[in-house]
Parts: sequence; C-alpha cells; structure tokens
Amino acid sequence: MAATLSNATPEACMHLTRAPLYLLLTALLALTGCSAASYNAATVFPYQIDKQSLTEQPVKRIIIATSNLSGEPTRYHLQKAAVRIDVRVKNYLEQHGYEIAPAYLFENAWNQAIRTYGEIYDPTTGRVDANTWRAVMITTAKALQQQGGIDAILFTDLLEQDSAHTVGLDHMAQWAGVSRKPSFARAGETSITSEFDWNQSIKVATLAVNLFSIDLKPLFSSRGGLDTLSVIDTSGGDTRYTRRKKILANDTQVDEGIALAFHPLIPIDNYPVEGK
Repeated sequence: MAATLSNATPEACMHLTRAPLYLLLTALLALTGCSAASYNAATVFPYQIDKQSLTEQPVKRIIIATSNLSGEPTRYHLQKAAVRIDVRVKNYLEQHGYEIAPAYLFENAWNQAIRTYGEIYDPTTGRVDANTWRAVMITTAKALQQQGGIDAILFTDLLEQDSAHTVGLDHMAQWAGVSRKPSFARAGETSITSEFDWNQSIKVATLAVNLFSIDLKPLFSSRGGLDTLSVIDTSGGDTRYTRRKKILANDTQVDEGIALAFHPLIPIDNYPVEGK
C-alpha cells in the first residue's frame, strides 16, 4: 500500500481541474476507460474507472469514509447537508446491490491514525500536510483490512464551487453535468429587473466520489452537480445573490447529482450523451 500512495497528495486525488495538476493526477491514479460523454461538454466530469480491477475483484461491501479525501473539513454551512447526502448515497448503493459496512469502523481507524501521526489539516494556514495525509490514509486502510470483509473505501466529498447563471432565456447555471434555474429568496418571486447582472459568480455544490480498493488502489472517480447555494434576493429594492437558508434540500436534484456521480459504476439510462 505504501507504494501506491508514496507520491500522491490530497490535491492530486481530488482531481483538481487545473491542467498541470490534472495531468499529474491522471498519471498517479493510472486508471482506465475515461468517459467520452460530452453533455454540456465543459461541465460533465470526465469520470475514471478501472474496469479490469472491478471485473477481476468485484466490489460487494463498501465502507463510506467519514472524512474527506482532500484532508480538509467540509465547510461549516455544508456539514448538515453532507450528513444527509451520505445517507442518500448509502441508500443509493444499497438499492443497487452493494452492502455498506458500519461507518464507525472507518471513523475509529481514522481517528486512531490521527492520534498516531497528528492532524492532517491546519486551520490556521488552511493547508493539508501531505506526508501526514499519506500516513493516515495507509494506516486507516491497514486497520480496515484487519477488520476483514470490506472490499472498498468510498470518499464522498461535498464541494463548494463557483458557477454563474447564464444570460440566456432560462438563465441556467451549468456545472458537473447538471443545469439549474435561478431560485428566489422569497416565495412567489418570479422576475427581476433587466439591469440585474447575470454574470455574477454564484456558489454551487458538487459531490465528488472516489472509490478505492481496501489496499488503496483507485477504482473509480467522478463528480455530479447537486444544486446552487445562492438565491436571488429582491428585498429592500437591492437585487442581489444571498446564500440559501435551506441548503441542498431538494432531494430530486440531489439524487440526480448522485446518479451522475456514480455512472458508469452504477449505469443510468439517461446519462448525458453528446447529441441528446
């Protein structure tokens, strides 16, 4: 296992989209079968899947990590939603034949590794210590191997990203394979003034899933867009974006993002394909 992660970093494993890091990531993970789907070509995440390994050693029992693969904590205002989304991910996997191991097994192993090597994330600097991250990952995986009966570890990072509503007729925000119409802070509000700047950046939420074998071999990685985190507030005569009061409360949109994130590990019939 140590050889598997000897040169990896949290940033590499989270598939950052800046070109140099993304190319480095591809080399590090050495996965096969990248997706060619191109619905909203700039937004659908290029999933990576090791079909050969999944065929030779099928994954049946998964443990969902209670920590982020990035090593960073989930943003405070997303933490409650992250718990809800993990429940829906668990249900989705179980509906498609996977068995889910108790999460406390991962949490116990991870916390013990933290006590041994120290904290991964320094809140004062906002940085992750790559050496500590590798040590904690490897030690946690070894502990789970000793438990027995676990085939894979799944990390489900809830990310906050920037996007924008388009200036077109429907003002769609598009990212990670989904399209979302603008929402309003006040019920019944449907329109705004023509002077509103649609090019403003808004915050959106994305689910990043990364599946590793129990010996930390990368098996699958992808992302699915969930919903916007910003709404249009017209109160006080000043039209502006504000943060949603109820974050990721639309289960239909959350479930769509989950399904996108897990394709083709769990194939969906309506997966976005070029020309459709």
